[in-house]
Amino acid sequence: MRRRYRGTSTTDKIALWALVVTAIGLASPAVITAWQKIFPEDTATLLVEPNEQACLNRWYIPGSAPSSAQVARANSEQLAQWAREGQTVHAGILEAAVTVHGDAGSSVEVRDISVTVTHREKPAPGTVTGIDGCGSGTDEPSYLAVDLDTLPLNQPVPAAYLLRSPQQKAARQLEADQGQSVSLPHSVEEGDFYSLFLIGRTERYDTRWKATITWWDGKDMHRRTVSGRDGKDLRVVPTGDNQSS
Repeated sequence: MRRRYRGTSTTDKIALWALVVTAIGLASPAVITAWQKIFPEDTATLLVEPNEQACLNRWYIPGSAPSSAQVARANSEQLAQWAREGQTVHAGILEAAVTVHGDAGSSVEVRDISVTVTHREKPAPGTVTGIDGCGSGTDEPSYLAVDLDTLPLNQPVPAAYLLRSPQQKAARQLEADQGQSVSLPHSVEEGDFYSLFLIGRTERYDTRWKATITWWDGKDMHRRTVSGRDGKDLRVVPTGDNQSS
């Protein structure tokens, strides 16, 4: 899996991230206005987009449909729909593009990104499939990669621990393979963006997890949960390549 990510071109690898940022730029007034009506106390907009590109993922198929061939041919929209319906699950690695936007009239400082494993169990039998990567290249944005298997259940683990723990050494190597590790705190000026890739990986368990972004606006601390498109916890299962009993 690491070779799949390392062998991906910059253009292809950050295509999803670029689309997220572009969408924010084009729809900023509408997005921010709607967000502030729902969360009037917040001083930043947080957008999350799981990476559903076929050539950047391996997929666990718990049933007989869709087939491996259908998954290999599917576009991102179809893969996202199957993932929402539980017909496919990210295998080995789940990657999400996370973008923090400093709203009008405020600059913020991102203080922490904590990760919580909310559920783990032995994976059920199923098929794991994937296709070749998208190309080759360098110059990636910032990453926070997490080996979920080593984390305790239902306890938020801060970025400061993830970025130095010996148990996260392999995850930090994945960050180095892709670009650079996140550096916190990070200031986001009014109207500016801070974008990164959040990667959760497992070799042993069917794992559900979430992350929490914490930022300071100069007066108050704010927290927002990073979860899937449907509001449920993120989910990733092992590929079966490195499982042990």
